[in-house]
Amino acid sequence: MTVPSPHEVVRRAQPEVASTEPTSDAAVPWSPEAWFAHVPAVAYVRRFDPDDLPRSHFTFIDAKIGSLLGHPRTALVEDTDLWTSLIHPDDLGQVLAAWRRTTEPGERYRLTYRLIARDGTVVHLLDEAAVADDDATGTRSWYGVLVDIGADTLSPDLHEAEEKYRRLIEQIPAVTYIDEVPEDDPSDLSPIYISPQIERLLGYRPEEWVRDPDLWSHVTHPDDLDTTEASAVRAFEDGTPLSIEYRMIARDGRTVWVREEASLFRDEHGAPKFWQGVYVDITELKRAEEELNNALARERDASERLRALDEMKNTFLQAVSHDLRTPLAAILGLAVTLERDDLTLDDRDIRDLAGRIATNSRKLDRMVADLLDLDRLSRGIIEPKLQQADVGAIVRAMVEQFELTDGRPIDLDIGSVTIPVDASKLERIVENLVANAVRHTPKDAHVWIRVRALDGGALLSVDDDGPGVPAELHEAVFEPFRQGPSASDHSPGAGVGLALVARFAQLHGGRAWVEDRPNGGASFRVFLPGTATD
Repeated sequence: MTVPSPHEVVRRAQPEVASTEPTSDAAVPWSPEAWFAHVPAVAYVRRFDPDDLPRSHFTFIDAKIGSLLGHPRTALVEDTDLWTSLIHPDDLGQVLAAWRRTTEPGERYRLTYRLIARDGTVVHLLDEAAVADDDATGTRSWYGVLVDIGADTLSPDLHEAEEKYRRLIEQIPAVTYIDEVPEDDPSDLSPIYISPQIERLLGYRPEEWVRDPDLWSHVTHPDDLDTTEASAVRAFEDGTPLSIEYRMIARDGRTVWVREEASLFRDEHGAPKFWQGVYVDITELKRAEEELNNALARERDASERLRALDEMKNTFLQAVSHDLRTPLAAILGLAVTLERDDLTLDDRDIRDLAGRIATNSRKLDRMVADLLDLDRLSRGIIEPKLQQADVGAIVRAMVEQFELTDGRPIDLDIGSVTIPVDASKLERIVENLVANAVRHTPKDAHVWIRVRALDGGALLSVDDDGPGVPAELHEAVFEPFRQGPSASDHSPGAGVGLALVARFAQLHGGRAWVEDRPNGGASFRVFLPGTATD
């Protein structure tokens, strides 16, 4: 293909006008410059790279451009960014969109737009060009002409309407935009206009926005990008207005919530032409919504805590009314029996009654001690008194000394593990774990108690083959006044024992938990840290 010379471009761009005047070759200057001097248009050749259209550059432009814009043609040829910088910001988007549409040989564009001359005046131009390849260099260029159509071609009414529209668009508290929809790829939108408010919203100038078609996807929050694009596709396919809320990342790193409202405009044949929409800053609204949600969540938490406290109160009152009064009633009844003068009791009967009084007194003492310890732990006024002690020996002595097992078969597998512990608190842990196993299992259930050195500490486990603890209650059973589902069937306590086990373990820097026993039942475990020796 032979690239047309500049004078051929000018000749082709001029309308053919019939003339009766005789012509001769001598009457027509033969040089391109002479032709251009007489043609009321500015011819140009602008080479471009399809991947970087804004930096297209003139390889030729008529010298008349200097009187039109105040910039010499040498400046326009040498400075690849100058031409784009002169395009009026409001028109830059449509110019770039026209360039993007016209990149293949034979394609043409024709549009009007404004340039800002060197002295600040606005120049209205008609720009018409066609694409051609230069076979010699392998480059591609626009060959075109620029015609000064003058601002006076617009009627005063149009000037006034344009000014009113501009004031409206630039003063509303929202960003207005227009995105062109290419015919070949409806998803590859080209921004052709965005109002100046975009700089206040995100810190980007309007010309930056329309220069880079990918800027929107870069500033949209990564977590919201897929959802937003999917909503736009649905609106495009359904023909419904777009309405969506999502986040954008401003130039300074701020997260900005926007509500985007847009409509798709089509031509008379139904082909999509452009999206016109607005971005509304709803960051403060979202912040207020978040604060409201947080307040509601706090209110729900407070209500839940009040409900839990109310349940604890009811459970505590039940414990006081039943679990504390039961041993008191037994003690009182046995004491009254011993007090009666009309009964004659032998020594064996007296010892039996005294023993039963002592047993119930110990039960009552343990309940009161648990409640007092729970209160002290809650107020943080208990400090452990750690001394080197044999955990296994303490556990064995507790099991053998106190009447905790209620005649249950107990399997002891206790090793000698010496670590720093508070012996009195360890005794309470053992006491409550064994009492819990007895209280929540049938009378024929078996109990296993083991002590082992483990990972720089001692592991105490109390297993049983009873009904076990449901998985959803594995954590709840260690809360104060919470009991397992079998508590009502086997002489319930106050729901404090396991809470003390967990808190005494924490006091040592350890923890307590429950697991399902492999062959059925529950396995309550306590780990106490320390340098352990067998």
